[in-house]
Amino acid sequence: AEMGGREEYQRASQLSTSFHSTSRWVLGYLARNGWLYGIPEEQGSRDATKNELQNKDSSKTEDIEINTFSHSSQSAKKKATRRKLKLLEVGAINTELLRAAAETKKVITGKASGTGGSTEREDLKYRLDVKAIDLNSMHEGIQQADFLTFPLLHTDPAHRYDVLVCSMVINCVTTPEDRGLMLARIFLQLRPGGICFFTLPRLCLNQSPFITPELFQRLLSTGVGFELVETKESPKVAFYILRRPDKDSSPIRKMDEWSQTKIVRTGKKFRNQFAVVLRAKYFSM
Repeated sequence: AEMGGREEYQRASQLSTSFHSTSRWVLGYLARNGWLYGIPEEQGSRDATKNELQNKDSSKTEDIEINTFSHSSQSAKKKATRRKLKLLEVGAINTELLRAAAETKKVITGKASGTGGSTEREDLKYRLDVKAIDLNSMHEGIQQADFLTFPLLHTDPAHRYDVLVCSMVINCVTTPEDRGLMLARIFLQLRPGGICFFTLPRLCLNQSPFITPELFQRLLSTGVGFELVETKESPKVAFYILRRPDKDSSPIRKMDEWSQTKIVRTGKKFRNQFAVVLRAKYFSM
């Protein structure tokens, strides 16, 4: 049976954001790992960004206040040459990340001549380049587009998105095949070393006859090729931070296990029809 659809997606996404702020989760994590202030130019998508991710604090992301960094910490980040972080939000239903990218701060540039005061200018607070898309955009800043046919940012994987945000979207894609295609496209749209903030309702994994939370994690890793950086759960939502490995070569994917839907458990409570099908052709663009 089909599930989801455009209207259902937007209804579910708006409901979920009343309980959890995706943008707070994303911005807090990026702040904690140094990415909010840009990506180091000299090492780009390789060791520098990987080390920043691995050296993260163990405290929960939602508890991070973005503006609590010490002056010395921010000064150290500014000394390195950094480019803007490229972020794509899939299925955007608000402009919180777009607004964060446009937020400014006052920067003192020197002393004003003859006044004893100082001169200042407006500068961007964070080094973010955010693009937001949705099937049925409800805001002029959100581009109306279908992620399943959205073009790659660049032919060279090294110049693709640093971050993707895909929150409460896959559960509203209507077929197992398109859900698999969505996961493959997320992988391909990321640069090596890039990360995806991904959520879906726990009901999809806990009440489906076709998949379990453990199987879904295996699908993400051995099927799609992601590294699982972080996983956690709220009472209703499963959260994943997924990372495309650094290696340029394609990972060895085990497709046979995910080539068709299979019933893995039975019972009256397993009524959710969520399932994912993966095929090798999904990874060709």
